[in-house]
Amino acid sequence: MSKCKCISNHPSIQKSFTYSYDDTSRGYGWADYVSHKSFGSISGKRKAKKFTITCILEFDIDKQHDASVPRVYQLFRHESPDFELVVDSNRVPAHKNFLSLISPVFKAMLSSDIAESKPNEVKITDFSFDTVKAAIDFCYGRELEDLSLGTAVNILRFCHKYSITAAIEEIEKLSLFDLTTDSFCKIVRYAYDCRKIKLLDKCCEFFKGHQDGIKAKAEFVDFPLILVVDVLKKAFTLKTLFDVLDHALQNGIGFIVNDLEDFIGAIITFDTFCLAVRYAWKWSRDRFKKVCAKYLINNREQVTDSQDFLNLPAEVVLSILKVAHEGKRRIA
Repeated sequence: MSKCKCISNHPSIQKSFTYSYDDTSRGYGWADYVSHKSFGSISGKRKAKKFTITCILEFDIDKQHDASVPRVYQLFRHESPDFELVVDSNRVPAHKNFLSLISPVFKAMLSSDIAESKPNEVKITDFSFDTVKAAIDFCYGRELEDLSLGTAVNILRFCHKYSITAAIEEIEKLSLFDLTTDSFCKIVRYAYDCRKIKLLDKCCEFFKGHQDGIKAKAEFVDFPLILVVDVLKKAFTLKTLFDVLDHALQNGIGFIVNDLEDFIGAIITFDTFCLAVRYAWKWSRDRFKKVCAKYLINNREQVTDSQDFLNLPAEVVLSILKVAHEGKRRIA
């Protein structure tokens, strides 16, 4: 369908038409847009001015739609499911051959040459029904409505366990996985648990610039100690656990301090003793001072004979000797 409107600078000559071109080899228009007589009478009156015609054309073009690629579930319509993933009292139907193609884990599970020995179901105990159904639906190409980051991460964990690599690659491309202070905790926890090194590095780089907006979030505070330490070390290039403690105390991440001190105290060695002492006295960490004093009591000769111990500030040496003395008296 096309429309044409011709406008001249004379009000008596204005024409338009609407026409559907069924045969594109033929043209359409006016054979007598304006007669010579009419044009002559107009031009005679307007000798000093130009006569202009403006054509406005509109075209409606019917675009032929390309054929869409069929989704996986459409290709399986003629085959009834022959396998089920069982979650509590719920079941998610699937096809054995399809699961074997997308997952080496399922392939190994279903690879028996004896048809009678192949299982017709598998019990899933570590994922919810909603997660399993969403994961299988995604693999089959079904649309997932209102997909949240939490659900997407759960699908990724399921796919990670069963090595469904193609699904993992596609889900990680979703805009849901754009790092923000709100999405950080779920994404970094997934990256850490599933050993996604590149994603974990990306998270640590993000944390470096957004520490203040993340450090007080309940999810972050509830992280395992080892994860928080790993994020801090990578984000701020911290070399030792004492560097991590310094950073935590300087930046209001105190929730890890006691647990990290307990961990260090349990593995303190001659090589780390003086570092521990410097840290404890720098930050007036009385409970950790006692840990250092206990180590000194048990290793006095070796410690007091070391150059590192002698290089400690005199007031620190005096103080730890006093703490050790008091601790030894309490033991006695």
